[in-house]
This record gives sequence, C-alpha cells and structure tokens, in this order.
Amino acid sequence: MSEEERDILSGLMVKGLEYHSPLEGCMEGTRKAIFKKVHDWVADINAPNILWLKAYPGVGKSAIATELVDQLAGLGRLGSSFFFQRQKAADLTPHALWRTVACDLARRHSSIRKTVIFKLGEDANSPRTSNIQRLFQNFIWEPLTQATDIPNARLPVVVIDALDECGGLEGQHSAHREALVKTLRNWSQLPMKFKLIVTSRGENDIEQLFSTTEHHLIEILAGKVVDSQSSEDIKTFLVDALKKIAARYALSSPQMNWPDAETINLLVHMAAGLFIWAQTVIRFISLGQPKRRLNQVLEGRTKGHIDYVYDQILKTAFSSEDDIEDFHTVVGAIILIKAPVSFTCLAHLLSMDEFTLEHICIRLQSVLEYHDNLHFYHQSFVDFLLNRDGCTPGFWIEQDHENRKLALACLQVLNKELRFNICGVESSYVKNVDIPDLASRAAKYISPHLMYSSLWWASHLAKTRSDAEIFGQVQYFMHEQFLFWLEVLSISQRVNLGSQILFSLIEWIKTYSHADAIELARDMRKFVATFAGVISQSVSHIYVSALPFLPSTSSVRKHYAREYGQTLRVASGGLSDWPALQLALIGHTEEVECVSFSPDGKRIVSGSDDGTIIVWDAETGAVVAGPFEGHSSWVTSVGFSPDGNRIVSGSYDETILVWDAETGAVVAGPFEGHSSWVGSVGFSLDGTRIVSGSSDGVIRVWNAVSCENQVWSSFHSHAESLTKNIIFLLEYKYTAVTFR
Repeated sequence: MSEEERDILSGLMVKGLEYHSPLEGCMEGTRKAIFKKVHDWVADINAPNILWLKAYPGVGKSAIATELVDQLAGLGRLGSSFFFQRQKAADLTPHALWRTVACDLARRHSSIRKTVIFKLGEDANSPRTSNIQRLFQNFIWEPLTQATDIPNARLPVVVIDALDECGGLEGQHSAHREALVKTLRNWSQLPMKFKLIVTSRGENDIEQLFSTTEHHLIEILAGKVVDSQSSEDIKTFLVDALKKIAARYALSSPQMNWPDAETINLLVHMAAGLFIWAQTVIRFISLGQPKRRLNQVLEGRTKGHIDYVYDQILKTAFSSEDDIEDFHTVVGAIILIKAPVSFTCLAHLLSMDEFTLEHICIRLQSVLEYHDNLHFYHQSFVDFLLNRDGCTPGFWIEQDHENRKLALACLQVLNKELRFNICGVESSYVKNVDIPDLASRAAKYISPHLMYSSLWWASHLAKTRSDAEIFGQVQYFMHEQFLFWLEVLSISQRVNLGSQILFSLIEWIKTYSHADAIELARDMRKFVATFAGVISQSVSHIYVSALPFLPSTSSVRKHYAREYGQTLRVASGGLSDWPALQLALIGHTEEVECVSFSPDGKRIVSGSDDGTIIVWDAETGAVVAGPFEGHSSWVTSVGFSPDGNRIVSGSYDETILVWDAETGAVVAGPFEGHSSWVGSVGFSLDGTRIVSGSSDGVIRVWNAVSCENQVWSSFHSHAESLTKNIIFLLEYKYTAVTFR
C-alpha cells in the first residue's frame, strides 16, 4: 500500500477510537472443540456467511473472540475485529464499527482498497454520514461484492464481539442497536465466502434477527446444562490459577496440599460452565487470606450462581456506612457515566479525595479495572447492582439518585471552573482554526472533567427530578456561566450540540414551573441558534459579534451585556425582538430557487439557478454536503425523503433526480417524461414514490428507485403551468395539490 493510499484511508478511520479487546485470549489448551467448529465453518465457503456464537452471560465469549482474532491473524484470514463495550457505548457505535471494518479490509486487500478509495474520492465527507445503511452500502457492500480476485486462502473474516453491549444501558431500545441489527441482516446477503463472526447473549432483538436470517449457530451451554468440554476447560484454568496463588505462600502450601482435588471438582461444579464465575472467584481469592476466602466461596454451594460471588465480594469489602455511601457514589458514576473517564478525572468530577476513591476501587479490584479508564470486568456485575430484587441489601444502585449526583457534580464543575477567555485568546481578529496553539491551550486549560461536564451535564439533568439545590446550580450557570460554556463548545468544535443541550434544559425547567427561568433558557437557545455560525468560527466573537446585537428584550442581554458588552454598542435603532433571520447561508453563485428542511430539522437543502444543490447545517449554517452537480439547468424544487437520507430535485431541464443526501451521488434518475420544466417534487411518506408537477400541466408519480411511472402516467387537470406544492397524504391514499 502506497503512502498516498495510506493517507486517503486515514480519512475513513475514526480518530482516537479504542475498539480492540480489553481482555486476554483463552488459556492455552482450552476451548479446543469450539475453535475447531469455528475453523471448519470458516473453511466452508458454502456455509452461511454469519456465525453466531451465542452464550449465557459469563461463559467467556469475549475471551473466545479475542483468541479467534489472534488465530485468524496468524492464518492470514483476519479481516477486521471490533469489541463493543457497554461503558463506551457513546464511542463504540455502528458508525464506528463499519468505518473500522472498511478501513481494515481496505488496508489488507488491494481490490477492496480500490473501491473504498474510489468512494472516498467521490465525497471525502461520506464516511461521516449518520446514515448507517448508506455507510454500509458504500464502504462494505460495494467493495466486497466488487472484490472478485481474493484467493480463498486469504478471504477475510470479520469478528464482532458483544453485540448485546451495543447501545449501552438502553440495550435493544437504543437507536444504535436497531441500526446495527439492520446492517447485520444486510451482511447475510453478501456472497457466502465473506465471513462474519458475531458473539452475543441471546437477547430478544438478537434472537429475532437470527430467527429470520440465515446463519450458523454455535451455542455454549451453561447453568443446568453444561458440556463436558467447558467443565474441563474451567478445571484447567482453576488448577493453574490456584497453583499460582498457593506458590505465594511458600512456607505453608507444601504442608497443606491446598486445595485438594475434591475442592477443585466442587468449584468446577459450582462454576457450571461460567468462566466469569471462575475468574471472579480467583481474583477474589488472590486478594489475600486465600484459604478463608475460598471457604467463603464454598459456603454458597450454588451451581452457576455468580450473584452469590458478587454478594460475598461486597460483604467482605464493605462494612461501615461511610464506605457504603462512597461505594454508591463511585460505582453509580462508573455505571452511568456517558463517556469513559480516568481515575483522576472521576475524582475531580465527584470532588472526591483520591485516597477515598482509590480505597473503593481497591476493595472492588476483583470486579473493577481502575488503572486506565474505569470499567467493570463484566456486565453481569452491573446487572447485579441494578437489580433491586437480586442485589445485596444496601448495595443496590438507584439510577435516579446517582444521576442526580452526576448532574449536580457536572453543574458544580461548570460553575466553579468556567471563566472568561478560558484559553487566553489574545485577538478577535483570527478565527479558531487560525490560532496555531489552540489545541494545546485547550488541553492545558480545559480539564477532562470540565470537558465531560460541558458535554454531558444536560443528559444527567434530564434524568433528575427538580429540587432546590439542583435548581440553584442551574440558575447560577444560566446567569453567570452560559457564555463561558459556549467558549468550550466553540473551542472543542461542538457548537452544533448547543441547541439540543439547551432544549433538554428547557424541558427540565418546565417541570419546575419557573417562568423567568424558562424564558431565560429559551432565550439562550435562540442566542445559540441565531449566532451558532459566528460562535463556531471564533470563540472571541461570542462577545464581539453576538452579544452586542442581541435584541433589547433579550433575557441573555439583560444578564450579560452590562459586564461583557463593552466591545460594540448599537447607538440607535437595533432590534427590539429576536429577528426572524437566524442564519445567512452563502454558497450559491446565482439565485436560490428552492429550500427545504430535513425531517429532523438539522439540515437544509437548497437548489439554485447555478444548477447545483447544497446541504447545510441548520444550526451553524456550514455546508455539510455539496454542491451536488447533475442538472443541466436551474434547480427549481428540492425535498428530503422521510428518513432524511435522500433528496429529490426537479429542474428547468425537465428532469428529476434523486441524490444521496450525504455523498451527493445520484441514486435514481434522471426521471424523464415531462415536456416542460418541473416546478414541484416530493416524496411519499414511506419514501417509495415521488410526485412531480410541471408547467406542462401534468402531475406524475414515479417509483423512487426504478424511474418508472408507477401509479399514474399523469394528471391533466390544468392545461398550463400549475404546481407550486405537492404533498403526499399517504394514510388517505390521495394526493393534495396546490395550484397557482
């Protein structure tokens, strides 16, 4: 692969993403039967191209996946691997998955690389599309189906671990999880030689996926029904691990022959096929006084009951009420945090003494990794803590209560650490992108816990009931820190998140029924919506180009202009209320003929006499796609499909085109049939049909994919130019037409 190709593919990779396995592979000599089944399936190019490794929580799916990745790499068959982790759900998304897989496949196979680079050349922004289906189509489906020269011995195998952890705590109700399930179904339609291994629990949506999708199933049994091979593997692991623990006690272990064969067999029976049970027990025993801790485990005698082990860990580690309160604060935060945080970051966020935090972490070290980003070794411990009925009394994590702590912590950080000109920008004459050391300044002055608080405070607030303490912090933020918070969004290039964050704030305040606060919050949102373009380009122009031009009635002006408005002053005139104009979108070279919002309101599409179409960010006014070129004359009508993924356009050249809303590729058309310019176009509510009206006096309905007149050849209601608006009302099965 050339250096140029490497540079091009770097645009496909998600920067800074940690998607590799957090675990070690299987112990040597274990899981042989499972690995043989997998490799037999890999070798059979006529077998279904998806293998589902289904197993009960705790049997060691991720360790098996990790080992398979190493084995496939050694055979030259590894295409890509991706390990979902619930605590990193905000980063480990289906979007990140398929970009990673596409990049890995392109690096390893020249024929795949050729198509991927061609797709990137068509539109360098296309990997950033929010449309997972389109991303999969462009960078997985097309490159694989066009790669016909890969020898069988090198055909790539892709490994996706922990499908059930995609979407975080929302699980199968997450939009991310729903999107991923759809693309997995698409993979099953690829040629059978392109293999995909998926590991997961058997949750409802996953069961439903595989009940209707051809696949090869390998199920690892646990609990009441355990295969003998799993038990032998666990015995091998326990014997080795306990031997290492005993070796630490050189003076006593030779005499006590600890543990004996009968105890080992009892532990294997209790494990019931669950490797996580065995691993957790070993970590617990290894913390000290192994003989006593082993006896505690044996007292349970419950087969395959990991909850009993967790119960013993908690009871052994925590006794005082102070410890239990700190436990709730720390563990609740680790479970509910929206993005991975380090030990130090969490200590600062919670305003907790680091010795106290480490004390809690040390006592949980048999279930918690805390030397890097904090996370629990296995989701089963989180499930245990969130289960009110099954959790050890006193240790249940009440999500509402712990979210309140996090909301309060974030607000306290914002109110304490935000300040004017936080990065010490010297001049308002340069944009953010032209400040050479802005990134290093941001790293120095915007701490990780301040950045976390700036991005996620409203998410935690939304799950918190209103109370006087929280509301007091919210009011202080609104009255004193709002502009400083916008500085952080501007510097971190997150201004486009501002309106949605403030919308969450407005909804939360509504529950408090405080009229003045609601008015101020709404005014803050109008401020961001109106000046987002300016704020995103220059942090200093929050004060220079936005604040001075607020309307005289603005609540934000009343709170901030006196102290931070000494830059420009409107001597006479000025706005008495918010302007109707929020953004001026500049990019077309000739008259703009038509515009339309996307269904979610986040984008705007425009068509112009310059023959092009542009897609804009409705928040900042930035161009997010385009200009799209394809019409030979003026673009007279545009509109988004109901899912926002496509755009239909009509033109003075008498044709209709359908575009990919992210890449600008023509996906259908030109539709030809009108004998004069097309004045209006629109999608049906299900996105399968397009209606068009023309100055030839004809309305036509088209199949949105095949370009054929699907329903009616035409309506001849009027002999001359007619339609300015056409809207499908699909539920009533007729078309509403407005004539001029």
